[in-house]
Amino acid sequence: RQIGWCFYVKSDYQKAMEKYEYALKLLPDKVSDKELAQKQRVQAAIFGNIGVTYYAKSDYAKALDYYFKALKANEEIGNKKGIATNLGNIGNVYYSQSNYAKALDYYFKALKINEETGNKDGQAANLGNIGNIYFDQGNYAKALDYYFKALKANEEIGNKQNQAVNFGNIGLVYYNQGNYTKALDYYFKALKINEEIGNKYGQAINLGNIGLVYYSQGDYTKALDYYFKSLKISEEIGNKQEQAINLGNIGNVYYSQSNYAKALDYYFKALKINEEIGDRYGQATNLGNIGELYIRQKKYKEAEQYIKQAIKIGEELHSIYYLKNYYYSLSKLYAQTDRHKEALEAYKTAIIHRDSVMSEENQKAAVQKEMQFEFEKKQAQQRAEQDKKDTIVKEEKRRQQIITYAISGFAILILVLAVVVFRNLTISKQKNRVISEQKQVVEQQKLLIEEKHKDIVDSITYAKRIQQAILPNDKQWYKTLPNSFVLYQPKDIVAGDFYWMEETEQYIYIAAADCTGHGVPGAMVSVVCSNALTKAVLEEKQTETNTILDTTRAIVLERLGKSEENIQDGMDVCLVRINKNNRKEIQYSGANRPLFIITAQSELQEIKPDKQPIGKYDYEKPFTAHNLTLNQNDVLYLITDGYADQFGGEHNKKFSAKSLRALLLSLTTQSMETQKDNLLQTFLTYRNTTTQTDDVTVIGVRV
Repeated sequence: RQIGWCFYVKSDYQKAMEKYEYALKLLPDKVSDKELAQKQRVQAAIFGNIGVTYYAKSDYAKALDYYFKALKANEEIGNKKGIATNLGNIGNVYYSQSNYAKALDYYFKALKINEETGNKDGQAANLGNIGNIYFDQGNYAKALDYYFKALKANEEIGNKQNQAVNFGNIGLVYYNQGNYTKALDYYFKALKINEEIGNKYGQAINLGNIGLVYYSQGDYTKALDYYFKSLKISEEIGNKQEQAINLGNIGNVYYSQSNYAKALDYYFKALKINEEIGDRYGQATNLGNIGELYIRQKKYKEAEQYIKQAIKIGEELHSIYYLKNYYYSLSKLYAQTDRHKEALEAYKTAIIHRDSVMSEENQKAAVQKEMQFEFEKKQAQQRAEQDKKDTIVKEEKRRQQIITYAISGFAILILVLAVVVFRNLTISKQKNRVISEQKQVVEQQKLLIEEKHKDIVDSITYAKRIQQAILPNDKQWYKTLPNSFVLYQPKDIVAGDFYWMEETEQYIYIAAADCTGHGVPGAMVSVVCSNALTKAVLEEKQTETNTILDTTRAIVLERLGKSEENIQDGMDVCLVRINKNNRKEIQYSGANRPLFIITAQSELQEIKPDKQPIGKYDYEKPFTAHNLTLNQNDVLYLITDGYADQFGGEHNKKFSAKSLRALLLSLTTQSMETQKDNLLQTFLTYRNTTTQTDDVTVIGVRV
């Protein structure tokens, strides 16, 4: 049985099964009453091992059969640890089949027994699995709560494999909240552990998730590379569920590249496996993808059929995250087939699900849970360090006592020398005491300063998380504008610059904004200004860029004017509206920030802004709208003044607007991702060791 387990850990399921079956045959048919309990214990363990192997191969029916056999044997002998393990494994099968109610029931039963018996390994597994269910149901705050509890338990017991699982799950939460940097950080942590311990099952999952992040960032080459790596390992170990996930994800890449034939082929391959293993969650995803593709091909009858099947399963699973996508697709289908009333109802339902997923409460709760985990971890480290210091001090005192006794004994033998030694020792102690007291004062002051500094940095870092919540979701940005980039380089932890996007049924609105100041004051103003832009578009229903800026100015003045202080803050902004039906038709309005256009013939055009800010201004006038028609491959650039104003270079001068225009002209034929990389590298090279002058924001969009 143990040899079988070793083969299982190495993902060699065939050899593992051979050893387990041989182990069952080795059990004697007839045993004494004293030996019966031992036989049942071993038999239950083997049944459980076989169940785990079938589960890894996605054969859920056989897995359940053996798990229940193991449960029965353990219940007969009262083996609580074994019972808890079996209950948790049964929960895993129901979870994989998307039967969340049954899965939760078994997980909580297992958790209760593991808490009673003090089995932390089992508790960690149950906590992580409960987190998975809440994640699938869109309750990210609760999911993150259970994931961090599980991670804490696994770190305490040193369970590397399950730490990797926890890291991967936490990464998944951040991915779904659009925090791709954090998501990649946790995914690579998980992958590193799984490679160290040779866990191919975990490696396949991590590789697939990393591919998903790159896909969301528009890096299709890297995405396909990681998806195919994951698919290869999944096929090697017979993990059908992960095969289906990768096939569907590969289909998504081909869909994004407009290779619809290949995309449809991979979607149907994934759907077939989902149906074979009873993965309803996967079925819903691929049905929705097929429906969306048929909309793109204007095959509306087929599209409606598949999307409604996806919605039906999504409603049964209470999967609000994906339901919003299905209803968006259905709304689009109805709109394109002139069923406008039904389109509006579907759109409203999509908005309800979107708001549930991305609610501010979920965002804040997620941050709080991570900070709580890190705080507890640091506290534990500090306690350990203090215990170590206390031990050293105690040992030092003991040694001092020994030295004192030795000197006293020596003084009795040699009286004259003892007096001299005593006087010298007294003087030395007085000096040491004074030095020690001075040192303690300095150390206390240093600790106080460090503590205050840490409090300030922690507060600003938390403010950064809140400010990031107002920025557009990376996934949505690159889905809406796949041929674009955003270079966002704050001067401090928080920024006065921000970039912004909102969509209506007809238009896409984007902006690059520079609020008064930088750091904390600038960030506070940026939150007010970003919300004012959103309100002007979504609540006030303004559609023209000039009236959006007029309305935004009124909102900002009203909100900042509530104070008795004479607040002069506001923002400079470049605002662009893109027509969804014809993306060559744009409208621009600017408050002190121009719009740059580089044509396909490499000619640079600068559209001048109104010379007034969004905020209090003595010579206030209505903003101007510029209606423009672009050509294929023209590139728009929305830029704040931070890049051009950066000091550096050989003579420590400003980079200058002229140099920036020349740089953009030299880059315009490159891909948008390469442009972003080169802009950033040029900025860092020019700045070199000079302090960054201001926040930097550059948005590029190719038509």
